Amino acid sequence: MNFITIRDSIRRLLADKAAGEYRVIGAQSAGKGAATVVDKSRLVEVYFNRGEFPKSGGSMAGPNRHDLTFRIDLTVSKTAEADVAVLEDSASTAEEMATALAGMKESGLLADESLDDLYGCVYQNLMDARSMDLGLDPGIVASRWVSQLVKDEPIKNGNYTIITGSMMMTCTTVEQVTGYKGATVTPIFDVGLLIETDATGEAGVQVGE
Repeated sequence: MNFITIRDSIRRLLADKAAGEYRVIGAQSAGKGAATVVDKSRLVEVYFNRGEFPKSGGSMAGPNRHDLTFRIDLTVSKTAEADVAVLEDSASTAEEMATALAGMKESGLLADESLDDLYGCVYQNLMDARSMDLGLDPGIVASRWVSQLVKDEPIKNGNYTIITGSMMMTCTTVEQVTGYKGATVTPIFDVGLLIETDATGEAGVQVGE
């Protein structure tokens, strides 16, 4: 069906436009440890979320309008930035230590900024006029629109802070109704019953021919 084709095309489109800013791993299961998503190894995952078939947009025999919603999950992580050499050097002066601490950015703030930046990358790639057809031939998909950005609470993992978020994108397609092509079932046996009566009028059963 078209919603599957569109899902796969969104993944390809985002991967083609990543430019080293993130990795697209689709909906398959994958490890998302903090060290695997730090800095430019940020992860983007694309899922089909839901679909609606408005009665006004089709008929029993099809084709039918299909309003789609896709969920795009984002994962980033960051470590704190500081002049570690100064902080670990027992010979550092109080002034040097204070300067190093003042210049340190907490990993949570850095991760938050990284996720905001990733939102921008993915949004621009999806809403670019050149992405109007989401990488497909004209006429398959219409009205693509990023409708929502959601940010989750940060998670501390050792020296890392992980933040996840999601985007919702809607679009419309048309699904044809072709009927499900199931497997052909071969009968295990075929028994025919023939009712006969003999000269006495009693009934008998003949199996097969």
